[in-house]
Amino acid sequence: MSLFAVARRMTRLLRPAKSYKSQIERRVAHLEKLTRYELSGGSPPVADTDFARLRITWVVPDFMPGAGGHMTIFRIASYLERFGHEVRFLVQNPTIHKSGTAALETINQHFQPFSGTVELFQGATPDAEGDALIATDRFTCYAVNAMQRFTRKFYFVQDYESAFYPAGAEALLTEATYHFDFDCLCAGDWLHRRMTEKFGRWSMSWPLAYDAGIYNFDLDNTNRHSNRIALYARYVTPRRAVELAFLALDILKKQNVDFEVDFFGWKLGKLNVAFPYRDHGILRGEELARLYRAAAIGVVFSATNHSLVNKEMMACGLPVIDLDLETVRSIFPDNAMAFAVPTPEGIAAQIKRLLEQPQERERLRHGGLAYVSDLSWEKSARLVEAAIQKRVSYAIKGGI
Repeated sequence: MSLFAVARRMTRLLRPAKSYKSQIERRVAHLEKLTRYELSGGSPPVADTDFARLRITWVVPDFMPGAGGHMTIFRIASYLERFGHEVRFLVQNPTIHKSGTAALETINQHFQPFSGTVELFQGATPDAEGDALIATDRFTCYAVNAMQRFTRKFYFVQDYESAFYPAGAEALLTEATYHFDFDCLCAGDWLHRRMTEKFGRWSMSWPLAYDAGIYNFDLDNTNRHSNRIALYARYVTPRRAVELAFLALDILKKQNVDFEVDFFGWKLGKLNVAFPYRDHGILRGEELARLYRAAAIGVVFSATNHSLVNKEMMACGLPVIDLDLETVRSIFPDNAMAFAVPTPEGIAAQIKRLLEQPQERERLRHGGLAYVSDLSWEKSARLVEAAIQKRVSYAIKGGI
C-alpha cells in the first residue's frame, strides 16, 4: 500500500463521525429552527414618531418569481414606500438568495419596484428597531414575537394557515401565532372576522385587488369561445381542491357535454383524459388576461381564504365558479359568482349550467365587472397604511 493510500485511510479513521439523527429528531430540529428565537431585549425607540414617514419592517420567508403571496406583500410595501414611509425587508432562513442585494434585485425584476433595504437572517433574532414590524406567515411570527424594539407589531394575514396542515404539531404551532399580541391586517372579511371573533385580536380588512393595466375587459376586442373552461390547476397546493374539478370534468364527459379545458397555474404533463385540453402551466399576467378573455367560464377553488384569481378573471369579463363555502360567500355577492356545492356532482352541475345558459354567463359577467370596478391596490394599501398609523399611535399613547 502506498504512503498516499495509508495517509488517506488514516484521515478517514481520524475524521469525527457524522452525528446521526433519526427522522423524528430531524423533524423536531426543523421546527425548533423555525420557532425558537431569543428575545432581542431593549425597548421601542423613544424619538418622536413621524406618522407621514413611519419606519416599517416586514419579515418574509425567502421567495422565487411567481410567488402570489409575496407579490401581494411586495405590492403593498411598494405603495407604502411611495406614500413616503421608510420600508425594509428581513428575509428569514434564506434558501434561494445569498445576499440582501440579490433578494432586492429579484423583487425589482419579478415583483414590484422597491428601493428600501433587504437583509437576510438565520438562527439569531434580527437586531432591528422601528415603528411597525410586520410578520407575513406562521414562522415569521416567531421571529417577530422575539423582536422587542418596535412600537407595534402586526400580522399581514393572507390565509388561515393552520388549515394547511393535518391536525398535529405544525397546525398547533401555526394556530398559536394567532394568539400573539399582533394587530392583524387581513386579506378580506372572512379572515378579519376569524381573527377578531375566534382569537380576540384587533383586526381590520383590506380587499385583494387586481392590476387593471393587465386584467381588463374590452367587449369589442374579445374573441370569446362558448365552451372553453379556464381551470386553475395548481394541484400541488391541496387547498385548491383540483381533484374535485377533475372528477367533475369526468362526469361532464360522460354526460356528453361539449367542452375543452385550459389548465393553468401548474404544469400537469400528459393526461389520460377523454376531453380536449391545453396544459399552459404557469403563465405571466398578460398571458392569463388573454386566456380569461377567450374562455367561456373560469373555475377557481379555494378551501380556505378566497383566491385573488377570481377577481382577475372578473376584471376580464369572465364568469367564475368557486366553491359554496363561507370563505367565498362572505366575499362575493350572488350576482358576481356561481357557487358550486363542493362535490364532483355539484361542481359538474354548475359548469354544465353555465356552459348551456349564455344568458346566465352574461349576468355573471356584468355582476363580476361591477363588483371589481371599485377595487385597486392603491386603495387597499391606503387602508393598510391607515391601520398601521392608528395602531402605532394607540401604542404610543399607552393603549388610550
